[in-house]
Amino acid sequence: MRTMICHGFVLCVCVFGQDQGTDPHALARPEVQFNNGGIQLAGSILLPPGEGPFPGIVIVHGSGTSPRANVWTSAYADGLVGRGIAVLHPDKRGSGKSGGNWRTASLVDLADDAISAVELLRKHPKVESSNVGIIGFSQGGHIVPAAAARGEHIAFVAVVSGSVVPMFEQVGDEITLMAEREGLSSDGIATVRRIHELSVKYVQSPSEWDEYSEALRQAKQGPLKGKQAIEGFPSEPDSPAWEFARTVGDYDPMVYWRQVKVPVAFCYGGNDRNVRVSKSVARIQEVLSPLGLNYVVMLFSKNGHALYRDDQLDFLVTWIRAEGAP
Repeated sequence: MRTMICHGFVLCVCVFGQDQGTDPHALARPEVQFNNGGIQLAGSILLPPGEGPFPGIVIVHGSGTSPRANVWTSAYADGLVGRGIAVLHPDKRGSGKSGGNWRTASLVDLADDAISAVELLRKHPKVESSNVGIIGFSQGGHIVPAAAARGEHIAFVAVVSGSVVPMFEQVGDEITLMAEREGLSSDGIATVRRIHELSVKYVQSPSEWDEYSEALRQAKQGPLKGKQAIEGFPSEPDSPAWEFARTVGDYDPMVYWRQVKVPVAFCYGGNDRNVRVSKSVARIQEVLSPLGLNYVVMLFSKNGHALYRDDQLDFLVTWIRAEGAP
């Protein structure tokens, strides 16, 4: 195990800088198609200049619809290829030109999409087939351990702003952080958390709808009316959000992290408003350190969820070259 905690760096949230040297935007971006079972997926392969072979990495998107046009993942794709890493940047299932539907897919299904992408990238003549890994963003951090634990040829894993707590717990943390950000009182935050708990009960047992619905109605008619932390809860029993919650809610990424044998880099912003970073870092250290996982934690205390830094990318590329190859 190797752990590095970095404190006190300059805030750099959603500011995607231009790399020095090669302009990655001038590089060819050939479109590729690949399959996971009956699902046809699409993406682009970005190659650094030169003959190679280059280490490779597959981008694993976060929650919701996320095509290659995603600003955050595009910045990383360009930053990595500009530093000599071949990148497969896919459209997430059900996004862009990729088929399927992420709303009805499990996180293991999405992990299998990533495994298929790794196998495609490994076959490229300019890619070092023994040194291809994956990088997951936000909810993609829940997906990558399932891919690494089940895929035979994933050489390393990177996580950017990804929680390692169970999905229902992560959603509760995110809602609570939203409530805190909106300045809700302690009573208001307690109400939001109770409604979240009731929503979980409804997901697990449809007979619990009435209690959840009434608590939500009262909250929306009271002092929490108009607050994002409360208005985001589904108000109809047939909302598509429930189907997705039933599919992924019980998912615990640590089940798969315990099975990962390859090097892992966890990257966090200490000012993340979506993830309880201290909780995830503590769980990484408490659960994974005793297992002997070779991992590093990078914590940039002033950055937020949309973490992007040139020095972070510099370190990741050095780490990939040093740790990723078997």
